[in-house]
Amino acid sequence: MLEFLLFLVVFIPAPLLAVILLAVRLRGAVRDGGFGGLGPRTVAALRAGTRCPVWRALATVTVAAAVLTAALEQAYLASVASGPGWGTDVALLAVVLGLLASLACGALAALAGATVARARGFGAGTVAGLLALAAVAIGATAAHLPLYAVYRADPASFPTVANLAEGDLLIPFQVFLASLIWSLPWPVLGAAYGARRVPTGDRPATRDLWQVLLDLATTDLPESRAAWGAALRAELAAIEPPAERRRFALGGVWTALRTGRARGAWVPALGVAVVAAASMFAASRWSLAYNRGGILSYWIGVPTTLLFVVTIATAWRHRSFGVALRTGALAGLAAMPAVLAVSIPESVVWFHRRAGYLSTGDAVPPTWQDAVNDVLRPEFLLAMVVFWVIGAVSGAGLGAALARLRTPGVVGS
Repeated sequence: MLEFLLFLVVFIPAPLLAVILLAVRLRGAVRDGGFGGLGPRTVAALRAGTRCPVWRALATVTVAAAVLTAALEQAYLASVASGPGWGTDVALLAVVLGLLASLACGALAALAGATVARARGFGAGTVAGLLALAAVAIGATAAHLPLYAVYRADPASFPTVANLAEGDLLIPFQVFLASLIWSLPWPVLGAAYGARRVPTGDRPATRDLWQVLLDLATTDLPESRAAWGAALRAELAAIEPPAERRRFALGGVWTALRTGRARGAWVPALGVAVVAAASMFAASRWSLAYNRGGILSYWIGVPTTLLFVVTIATAWRHRSFGVALRTGALAGLAAMPAVLAVSIPESVVWFHRRAGYLSTGDAVPPTWQDAVNDVLRPEFLLAMVVFWVIGAVSGAGLGAALARLRTPGVVGS
């Protein structure tokens, strides 16, 4: 049951929301121009989504992805065999880092989509965001395939790791490339977030990148801060020197990102912390009593589901992705010490009862210190953070979009 809930929270919301938004946009396009207008609008979106300076940015992303992949692969090969001596499974840590990197790529694609959509419309933003993902995939693949070919031809020249089967040494980088599929909906979501809700012919001209960034950062503020955001944008419009515009815009973006948390956000945060801690304790004692495995799946699944519920409810109530995400961040920060406060003493209980490690239950720790250190392994903590972030972002995005869809006229062209 927990695995099914985790699947629903992690894999379903973003694609579902992207399909809904595409359907709404398509219906609006057909209503405005008929089926005959879809072809010309698609061609126009493709042209606008690749027009300068987009293609130059895509080339930069491709090169950066290739260089970064090559550097990370060399660092991984230099350290993977030493992991057991450090008390860390470097291969597992690299897999988790790969998942985290795929989230970052999704965020990059969403930002690209939102930025281009702000200036050129939803269709152009979607195209640009998808091309940004493709640029990452092309660059990473171009750097990875030559090394993978050498490894397959002569695996004996590469480090040997006990817990990896033959041919699996480079699996973290293959996991990263495969997990980019998770990011496919985010260009659509970013473009929908950034697109101005006005007819295409009436879209105001975009002056520079700093205007776009400030527009995006202040477009989703709660109603109590909307006037402040409008004042920021008006003040930026009156500034002429480029350096001063950059400083003002970046300062405004930073302030906007830190503001707008929902009133009383500490209440759901405290609730998430209490429920997560109680769930960890109950799962630990139940697994111990019935000789089950460890509770690693509970570390990941329960808080992920709770954060999803909190953020989707907050976004639905406030019609704001940003407010929901800030509330989710507060709840996540409260949940982490709560989970550890229960898990650390429970790991000692498991040690004394000779049940094994609390995380997986697959071996008996030699000392209670080893049992505690297993709870604090960086690959486990990072995996928790990755999936918690997915749950919070998915809930915030789905709740905000559905809240806007229920308001007539909110989702425009």
